[in-house]
Amino acid sequence: MRKLWQRGKFHLSALMMLVPLPFLPDYFSPKPIFVPPEIRRDIAVGPFPVTLATYDEAPARMPTGERMKEYRIHLRPADIDRVRGVFLRVGKPRSLRTAGALAFGNPYEREADVTVPDELAGTEELWVTMEDWSGGVHQASLPLGEIFGGKR
Repeated sequence: MRKLWQRGKFHLSALMMLVPLPFLPDYFSPKPIFVPPEIRRDIAVGPFPVTLATYDEAPARMPTGERMKEYRIHLRPADIDRVRGVFLRVGKPRSLRTAGALAFGNPYEREADVTVPDELAGTEELWVTMEDWSGGVHQASLPLGEIFGGKR
């Protein structure tokens, strides 16, 4: 009986190795990956030229109920050591305390999740606020429709 089990165990393990084989061609076949087109705009924020980029898709609804849109900010390599912080906000900020979402991540490509109002009138602006290490604050804006993407 023991010898029969040893032989059966070997054949059973070989069979278990062969069961997934019919599914392997589908596993290795290339699948199309959908990446929405990217929207890029160049803007000068004081002495710093930056590029804003986002995907052409609607803002995502967060579990808290607010709509968020992700933006990436590309800085020139010469400006990286001069910039202390980059903030994004829909609507003009009243002060540096209300400058908006702080961009984070790689110094060459920072990203920020910006809160977008539920109802858009079409006249909203995306404000970019940059603070340098000397304490200077520079601001620029562009119409939200130029860098929004997706359904409004």
